[in-house]
Amino acid sequence: MKIIFLGTPTIAATCLESLATGSHEIVAVVTHPDKAQCRGLKLHPTPVKEVALRLGFPVIECPDAKDPAFAATIQDLQADLLVVVAFVILPKAVLGATRLGAVNLHGSLLPRWRGAAPVQRSVEAGERVTGASVFRLDTGVDTGGILLQEKIEIGEDETSGEVLEHIAQLGGPLLLRAINLLEKDSTISGTLQDPSLATRAPKLFPEEGEIDWSLPAQRLHDKIRAFHPAPGCWTSCEGTRLKIWRTHAVEPPLDTDFAKAPAGTVRKYAKGRAAIATGAGFLELIEVQPEGKKRLSGWDWFNGLRRADGFTLGA
Repeated sequence: MKIIFLGTPTIAATCLESLATGSHEIVAVVTHPDKAQCRGLKLHPTPVKEVALRLGFPVIECPDAKDPAFAATIQDLQADLLVVVAFVILPKAVLGATRLGAVNLHGSLLPRWRGAAPVQRSVEAGERVTGASVFRLDTGVDTGGILLQEKIEIGEDETSGEVLEHIAQLGGPLLLRAINLLEKDSTISGTLQDPSLATRAPKLFPEEGEIDWSLPAQRLHDKIRAFHPAPGCWTSCEGTRLKIWRTHAVEPPLDTDFAKAPAGTVRKYAKGRAAIATGAGFLELIEVQPEGKKRLSGWDWFNGLRRADGFTLGA
């Protein structure tokens, strides 16, 4: 089967490498244009482009999927199927430019968590099971018929980035299985989704990352995991911004004064450990990052401040 692959980030690049091991012909790889990064604004290729060039696949850079010229380019390739992983919403003209339309890998057990950030929103919600779905693309947002699904567990301290790595590893083989199904029977439409079970997974924005220490510890822990690695959670610390990268829920401290401290109070929890009081429960600070500095352990940061009696974050 002749395939056109569309994707941009690392998860898509991992899936592309897996698809390349199959028997199907990848006639082109579509990705976003090179992007200026860091100092000097040097242009850098997307992870998908890097893999495509290394594997010798033709690359098409797509700045605007709605451009009629893009649909024409896809049609001219005379491919059988579009395979999409973490790209953009495709217009009807592009979906109809191949013989079998398009399939998409999505990081949730659809219809749960439709949208741009399914993994992040499932972690934020404290869920312990998620998965990947391969479904037929239509003009809706993640609404097409489901071809295959596979579940994975989410660890209690696992971050969105780590869950995405797991989905990336299972995504390629899952896509290959779906493509093989369509090769045998191109009429398969997939299992219809129940819209009454759908939940939204909108994109994460940096301003959402501000921590409200009055919330329960478990809820905050889940949010911090969800916003790792991007855009990150943060709190104010004496006029500067402190990013909180990793935490761990702990039992109430033996220090009775600390156990009764108001939310946001950070103090020594045990030897070599610092924790913070929340609206209900306590979180050990595992990894933090002061503004303009490198990441370090929560204890090294707290110990370096030499504030044995503790102080309040977020004030």
